[in-house]
Amino acid sequence: MDSLKLINIGQLVTFDSEMDEMVALEQVEVVIEGTQFTEVGKNLGDADQILDCRGKLVTPGFVDPHTHPVFLNSREDEFAMRLQGATYEEIAKAGGGIVNSINDVRIASEAVLISRVNARMDRFLSLGTTTVECKSGYGLNTESELKSLQVIDEVNHGHEIDLIPTFMGGHAFPPEFENEHDGYIDLICNEMIPAVSEQG
Repeated sequence: MDSLKLINIGQLVTFDSEMDEMVALEQVEVVIEGTQFTEVGKNLGDADQILDCRGKLVTPGFVDPHTHPVFLNSREDEFAMRLQGATYEEIAKAGGGIVNSINDVRIASEAVLISRVNARMDRFLSLGTTTVECKSGYGLNTESELKSLQVIDEVNHGHEIDLIPTFMGGHAFPPEFENEHDGYIDLICNEMIPAVSEQG
């Protein structure tokens, strides 16, 4: 098994099980074998590869516990509207908000959504996040919710980052159920949840 030694660590932030708390260690090295940290200390032995951390921080990967990464286009223009005083309701009435994302997810192909989510996960990983909880909730019909969860599953199996899927069909009422909330709740309970369970 190949080993990797991290040298010139500025600070290593880790959990000390004996002290039962997080600690920041300085002037240490780390040896990793496979996916396991096998040694932490000073002047450690040789390894197959050396990575010079150049005085940077080494820390466990961040966990983002709330994301909705399956969407087609950003809604940053809506952020500008909010800064100018528009309410969420005003943005929604103008065709923005979640309805905009719903329409995009429904028409987008699975391949396009996979590409977008992969790019977002690349960005997460580049900033130190290694685990991301991923909600559906921008399809809000059975077909699109299943598609969103399939996209999350595909990316999870092909990307270094860990994705934890969450079905969120109750994120909002879709436009076709705007005046029929009970009907949408019935759809979630009687069709979506069984379909999600069957898809796995």
